Amino acid sequence: MARLNLICLLLAISVRTFVNGQANFNTTGNYRASSYASVSSARGLFLDETGDLLVASANSRITSVYEVNGTVATSLLLQNTDLRLNHGIAYSAGFLYASSTVTAYRWAFTPGQRTEITAPAEIVIKNMPSGGHSTRTLIFDNAGLLYVSVGSNANVDQDSSRARIRRFNISSIPNGGIEFSTGEVFADGLRNEVGLAFDGEGVLWGVQNGADNLNRDDLGGDIHNTNPADEMTKYDQPLGTFYGYPYCWTTDQLANHVHGEQFAWPSFMNDGVHTDEWCKNVSNNRPPTLPLPAHYAALGITFYDGSVCNSSAGALPCSMTGDAFVAFHGSWNREPAAGYRVVRIPINPQTRLPTGEILDVMFEPDPAGCGRCFRPVNLVFNKQGHLLVSADASSEIFRITYAQ
Repeated sequence: MARLNLICLLLAISVRTFVNGQANFNTTGNYRASSYASVSSARGLFLDETGDLLVASANSRITSVYEVNGTVATSLLLQNTDLRLNHGIAYSAGFLYASSTVTAYRWAFTPGQRTEITAPAEIVIKNMPSGGHSTRTLIFDNAGLLYVSVGSNANVDQDSSRARIRRFNISSIPNGGIEFSTGEVFADGLRNEVGLAFDGEGVLWGVQNGADNLNRDDLGGDIHNTNPADEMTKYDQPLGTFYGYPYCWTTDQLANHVHGEQFAWPSFMNDGVHTDEWCKNVSNNRPPTLPLPAHYAALGITFYDGSVCNSSAGALPCSMTGDAFVAFHGSWNREPAAGYRVVRIPINPQTRLPTGEILDVMFEPDPAGCGRCFRPVNLVFNKQGHLLVSADASSEIFRITYAQ
């Protein structure tokens, strides 16, 4: 149903095309977008309490993006190639946090600071598993607990011991940092949960990339183009709940089967445990809250709080309050190429669950033929109710507004 809604929307909406900087893009309906700032290899985003946008780049840089009298400016906060920072960024209680593949660091930081950080990094979390999926997403809850997401080592690992979200109490950090392996397992069985965000009720959600190269003879052979689904999950289950990887996968489009059905990954079907029936049992495997289109590569998620929806020019409308917005980085393991877009996923205000719709906001018009495609990574709302989006392929930050 979600895929059908997406297709129907594309047929029904008016489309406006823009060319800014290096990436071409379309927006839909009343959305307007423009290239807001240029930041090399922009990936992770965090909006500090003063309204400055902090950007983590894949080239071990952190940049502040801000406005002075209506003019957008940037300042380099940190550049240290020895640390190999690549994606994760967060702030809590006077410290700025960032991560490499193996280590999470922090520095004393004052929101609104625009001068370069020269103090040495303090190690917060050490000995995270190296190799494989390299991003280490960082996020804090309201109690000051730090969540760290680590993806799989291979396309399909032998177990889930690596592919998890761990949670850390960092109120006391020993000299040299906290051993990663001692972190509490918050959620288990998550292949590559890059995007994490808390909703307005303080519940953590995430978006996950499904595995590649799926082939099951009994289900049609090579079904990798439209399976398995990427996943969007609300973490409202008991601590340490198992969400399927590597033993189970979720359907996106599969002949004679419903969207979101659970099956066993081929390499585990004959191990005596992980059958299709095992995967369909929610006591063993918790399915996603919403299956997402296969191989769209969901990397970012945020929620609209609607706090300025009636008072700020260009703010998204109040009717979208509580909705999720997701960045799809784009596929490599399907033909034709797909993803390369920012979408809105409406959340029912009564159930606090997705309605099933996936509605385009901004997208790459020609994924197969673009030079440097629009490849969104992360997204966050600023204090004006505008959506800011990082795009690493074109080294841009985009701003999306809404024309009432």
